[in-house]
Parts: sequence; structure tokens; C-alpha cells
Amino acid sequence: MTAFLYGPERLDEQGGDKKPPDADKATFQNCFDEIQDFLANAEQQGKHIFIKEHVTFMLDPRVMATKFPPTESRPLKPCPKVVDRTASGIQNSHGSVQYNGEGSKTNPTVLPDSFVRTLSPIFQIRHPAISIPSFYRAVTSITPEKDLDSQEFHTTCSLAWPRIAFDWFCEHVYPQRRESLRGHTSWPLVVDGDDLLNENERVITAICSLAQLDPTGIVKTWNPISEEIQQHQPDNVRRFLSTLQASNGIIKSGLKGENIVIEEEAQKWVKEFGHEIANRLKEAVEALMEDYLYLAQFRI
Repeated sequence: MTAFLYGPERLDEQGGDKKPPDADKATFQNCFDEIQDFLANAEQQGKHIFIKEHVTFMLDPRVMATKFPPTESRPLKPCPKVVDRTASGIQNSHGSVQYNGEGSKTNPTVLPDSFVRTLSPIFQIRHPAISIPSFYRAVTSITPEKDLDSQEFHTTCSLAWPRIAFDWFCEHVYPQRRESLRGHTSWPLVVDGDDLLNENERVITAICSLAQLDPTGIVKTWNPISEEIQQHQPDNVRRFLSTLQASNGIIKSGLKGENIVIEEEAQKWVKEFGHEIANRLKEAVEALMEDYLYLAQFRI
């Protein structure tokens, strides 16, 4: 995320003025090398590694251009060159995927195939009628003039990117996955955020079983993040993590994707935002439903 939003090769301009430390050194290559070093150190200790990131923040700009064509004000930026300095035919932690050198990049991210092929991916989704208004609340609390029509809004919220990445893994790494719909646990995993909150035991047990992790090591309670630490965070990080950082454990949402009725949710938006914004939120939600329903059929 740092390289995408704040680094010298940044592919988006929505990061804001309050940059993380050393943002000027955060090239995609430097950030990737740091991940590789972290992985190497952890593997020496016999540990499994879990890395969380938005697909958007790793996306090859040429892939984004297929959905949002470049304009004069937003020209197509070159894809950052990222080299896997460790590529030498290493298997992933489950021994199921092997790579041999760099070759040509086929995956939809800026990262080399040699690395991406070693991942055991988990795609987290959430019903657009929940995620879209939530994102709008957060982003307008930071930038009140942020327009619902802005490309940043649509590229960040789009479920096209995880769908494209999911399909890539199914085609190039885990071809058997397309035969397994909901209820089957196999890579790449799809997890609905509300299932994770409301049915945490079931979802976590399924993930741990497939990933060969001991579920007793899962942390379900924690201490809130202090105000002192939060003061040093970029505004967007602080706002988007506000609920998590103030919590001390899992907060059930009480929501379930298949039970959500968009028309009913839209009436709530009218009361909160007014008719114009509510209608535009509804349009944005409906535009995402095809990709959401596609991914949801594979969820745990």
C-alpha cells in the first residue's frame, strides 16, 4: 500500500499529505524486497506467513486500464519493474506449487509470477450494500468534497480486481478450483467478511485446516491501539482502521449477504445522506453485484 499510495512510483494520488516514514524510498522493488526478507526470516523459524493487502494496491496499471481507460488528466502509468531476486524453483508452504525463474509475467499484479505462484490466496469480499456506504462514510470524513463519480472511488471499491486475480489463480495455479463451489474448502479461498465475523469459529477452522495452521493460536481478543500511536498514522489509515483500533475483540455484524435487500438499504441511505447521494450509492452497489455474486458462489 505504501508504494502504491505514497512512494515515488505511486500509481494513485489519494494517499494524502501525511506520508508514512521513508515513503520516498518506498519503491515497489524495495517494498517487495522487504517482504522477501521477512519471509526468509520467518521460514528459518518454521513459521507460516500471513500477508494482508488490497488487490487494488498491487494491481498492474495496464489491468486497471481495461476497466477504466486512461484519460488526459489520468494517463496510463508504466507498470513498476519488480524482480524476484530469490526465484530458484522453491515450493510454497504446502508443497503444491513450484516455480522456475522469472519468465514472462501473466498475473494481474505488479509482482512477478515466480512469487505470486507460491501464494495460497484468500480473497475477502463483502456485500456491496454494506461496503460501499461504509467506504463513502470513511472517505468523506477525510475529504468531504470527494466525489462519488471520481475514478478513485470506483477503482478502490471495484470487485473486478479480486475477481480477475481469483480467475488467474484458477487458470494458472489451481485449475481444479472451478469445480468446487460454496461449501468446498480449496485454494484460492473466498471468505465473506460478514461470515468471518458472525461465524468466526466455522470460517477460521476451515481456513486453518486447509492452511495447516493450529487454530488454538488464533487471537480473538486484543488491546485497543493507543491514541499516541494513532496520532502518527496517515489520516486515511487512522479513519479506515478506526473501528478495529478501538476494539478489543471480534464484533459480530449480524448481517448475511444473501439476506440483504438493496432497496431496503437504500431507504436507510436516504435518511443518512439524502435522496441524491442515496441514489448514486444504489447505482454504485448495483454495478458491483455481478462480480460480488460471482465470487460469493465460491465462498466458504
